[in-house]
Amino acid sequence: SSTNELIFGVIADVQWADADDGYNYGRTVKRCFRGSLRTLDRAVDWWNNLPSTLNANANLKTNAFTQTKTNTPLHYIAQLGDLIDGINAAEKLNQRDSALQSALDILERAPAKPVNIVGNHELYNFNRLELAEATWLQHGDAEVLDPYQLSLMGFTENDPRRIESVELLAKMNPNVHPDGRGGDWLAGFKDGDYNRRFVPYNGGFGSTQLSWLRKELASASEMGERVVVMSHVILHPLACGGTTMAWDYEEALAILGNTTSFSMETDVETETPVVAVLSGHDHRGNHHRCPQTGIHHCTFSSPLNKGDDGFAFGLVRMTENGMEIRGPRVDDLLPDVEGRPKMEVCDGDDITGPCEQITLPFRSRNTSTPAERNG
Repeated sequence: SSTNELIFGVIADVQWADADDGYNYGRTVKRCFRGSLRTLDRAVDWWNNLPSTLNANANLKTNAFTQTKTNTPLHYIAQLGDLIDGINAAEKLNQRDSALQSALDILERAPAKPVNIVGNHELYNFNRLELAEATWLQHGDAEVLDPYQLSLMGFTENDPRRIESVELLAKMNPNVHPDGRGGDWLAGFKDGDYNRRFVPYNGGFGSTQLSWLRKELASASEMGERVVVMSHVILHPLACGGTTMAWDYEEALAILGNTTSFSMETDVETETPVVAVLSGHDHRGNHHRCPQTGIHHCTFSSPLNKGDDGFAFGLVRMTENGMEIRGPRVDDLLPDVEGRPKMEVCDGDDITGPCEQITLPFRSRNTSTPAERNG
């Protein structure tokens, strides 16, 4: 592989527990709790069996976050949140620490370090103080958003972020009890109403984090960089069923797609540097390409869906012109929905052996930086 490519493993919503198979809240979707962990184990085996490519990422930015082995094509593993299920919490199985360690032990075998991000099931098991001290929550130089900076979960009762969240839900969905548990959450909402997102298992980015994102994207635009954003919770309603977006997804999308805010000269229009948003959360998975910005919103499917029979894992290869998603069975990872490019067979190369892949093209762009265009 070329040194100007970025290649990383991907898996979302492992959400494992040492428990018999169960169902979602509506008892409409099966959850294969133990089979999901075994799928993670198979994913690590697949990543370890990728062709050796000595120092493939030698020229990539790494800060203090580098791959474990120098002969892997992978820069890191994107683990997009919900590594363990909420039933591991103290009031249920009381196995959160052992469940987490079992999953981390498997990831430790991977050829590259994981980018582990916060999902709602992390917050069912750990409070914010515990997560702040968690050494396994590493992001390196990846652009990772925390969609629970506004949340009913994890914060102390008097934390300003929790107070803001209680007030927001009281306004947008008074069905929700402030404790985040009681109430008939969706009573009175019609199907297709995007306000159905105002429930406790979603959350918000918050104004502070969104301001940080705007500055990060401005810097990337000035440097002429491509940006991939990761968030457990989804940013676009058409990349899910319309209910599992962040509370403030509209504000986030406005920042991602605002072609005038990414220049130091505010009267100069520039293109958004964002090419893709990678998420989990909606276990069915989905894909939507925004026609206005060209951004690919990829919602990856959960290994819980099929357990031992599934292959909801793979890798992402970023090039100048597009993004390849490869895996043993890519439809298990990113479902074949309307508008998603069709699966192709990859015969094998210096990145993977024989597998399946889909290619998501990027919009063409002016290769000069805003500074160069402005003289």
